Amino acid sequence: MVKRVVSIEAGVWWTKVALADYRKKNPPVHKAFAFRTPEHAVEDGYIRDKEAFASALKVELSKRDIHEKEVVFTLSSSKVVTREVMIPFVKDNKIMGIIESQIRDYFPMDVSNYTISYSKMDVEEEDGKKMLKLLLVAIPDNLLNNYVTFSELAGLKVETFDYIGNGTVQLLCDSFLENAVVVQLEEQATVISILENKKLVFQRVTPYGYGATITAVIDHPVLGIDDEEKALDFLLDHNVIYNRPTVPEMGNQEEMKRQQALAEEAYEDLAESLRYHLRIANTAVEYYQNQVKQEFVGNVYLVGDGSRFAGMHKLFAQELPLPLQEIDFTKVIDLRSGKNKAAEGTVTLDAASSGTRPKAATAVGFLSVIGAAVHPIDAKPKDMLVADSKKNDLHTAYVIFVGAVLVSVLLILGSSVRQLVAYTQHRNLTKRINDLSYVQETYDDYARVQAEEQVYEKLDLATVTKNEQLYPLIEQLENALPNDVKVESIQTDADLVSINLKTDKEIAVGQMLLNFADVTLLQDLSIPSMSEEKDDESGVSTWTYTLNGYYTQADIGEDGHLIEEAVPTSEDTDTDTNNAEGEEQTNE
Repeated sequence: MVKRVVSIEAGVWWTKVALADYRKKNPPVHKAFAFRTPEHAVEDGYIRDKEAFASALKVELSKRDIHEKEVVFTLSSSKVVTREVMIPFVKDNKIMGIIESQIRDYFPMDVSNYTISYSKMDVEEEDGKKMLKLLLVAIPDNLLNNYVTFSELAGLKVETFDYIGNGTVQLLCDSFLENAVVVQLEEQATVISILENKKLVFQRVTPYGYGATITAVIDHPVLGIDDEEKALDFLLDHNVIYNRPTVPEMGNQEEMKRQQALAEEAYEDLAESLRYHLRIANTAVEYYQNQVKQEFVGNVYLVGDGSRFAGMHKLFAQELPLPLQEIDFTKVIDLRSGKNKAAEGTVTLDAASSGTRPKAATAVGFLSVIGAAVHPIDAKPKDMLVADSKKNDLHTAYVIFVGAVLVSVLLILGSSVRQLVAYTQHRNLTKRINDLSYVQETYDDYARVQAEEQVYEKLDLATVTKNEQLYPLIEQLENALPNDVKVESIQTDADLVSINLKTDKEIAVGQMLLNFADVTLLQDLSIPSMSEEKDDESGVSTWTYTLNGYYTQADIGEDGHLIEEAVPTSEDTDTDTNNAEGEEQTNE
């Protein structure tokens, strides 16, 4: 049994590493650090430059005297697809059988090239029956194989895999008794998790991380920052959400005014980028409350390096209608290093080493990699599962052989030994067949119900029009649009949809289209007109926008909600093929 593992999360700009005890509650963390990921080495979770990354990782591990070889990787990629499902309450050894028999109903795509894993969420009652709520995770095989190849180059051995939405939540579920909304602001993703009574009841993973804000800092020349590391430090030190910028005094007053205007524009863009995390959290909480049809009562906890940005805690405390609380890390992890304990929960980086982040990284940014060492989802590539199966078969065969020899010595009858072994195998196979008989019964019932419903489905399909998507469209507009953008009217002729919008502040066309990114029922969006109306008496201006779009091809489920298909894509690369759309994780 592995005692310690090296837990790694490979980001586009920074890689987090923790040396922790494996699968222990309140896990002892012996070492934790972060270092700069080699340039262009990682893209959307895939390791593109394995040689450069493996060389850098070996140097960092050697520098910190880490010799453990077993590794757990935390995956953060838009290609990882998640789905919440309900199955009958059964024993753990029967869960995977039910998932495999219904997998095509859970994921409307070809899953032959995916590895499916799950984590338990809650036990609920549905129509008087006890049901088990699961969070299914579908990971492309080529993504898993990509990390296996990389670990071999780095001299490591893959123990298992986790994904960005699991580790932190599992760690906090072991610690918090109160209801909680956990907002996890990571480099490439924002994860909203809702916990009730130490159980995960809802999760949404959005592939929008604080990396977008770091890029925005560099994209504004007036700030004078051209490096991601400096951009991170800038966001840690400057409250761009609530403060206004100041520019140095200049002899040329016109140039000074121009620079001031550019700086204010930059601050506003950065503030809007950070506020988008708040909108994601608000939308997720409202969606969950609509699902359960009651108001959620609990605290909000900000985690991830993005939560450390200046002004973020104030933003969430003022704008989210739930109390914001700090995390007591002594209840979550055990910082074994004396150096770490002295820092009162701070995992200190070696600032003198080349390529490390200059600011000390607190434990709030390391929860995902530490949690992966405690409760990983145990996703393993098919080749690894086959190898483990052969290893177990070899061990079983060895045990059977030794047992056979002992029985043969005792009975001195080889034929009796063979008969006993054959009988045991036959009994095990018969028991296995009987244990799986419920799957056939469930499948037969499912097929019978489907056959009965075909008549009604054909009749329903004959009456379908695109305007049946109008109510789901209105629901998506309510969830996706900011509060200050009002829909005045909607006109549709079954194909073209015209939406008239009104707001009390001017919004760029690009930003207005970005607000419709989560409105998946419309495509080919355009804004043919926008106008400003100014009240002569009050001097208040309002802006009116007309947005045109066309219905997308979609289905409406029995509950009136949109059922979208995730269409996987592929590239003919070696083992680094991108696959599947990660926004299937939980419908925005």
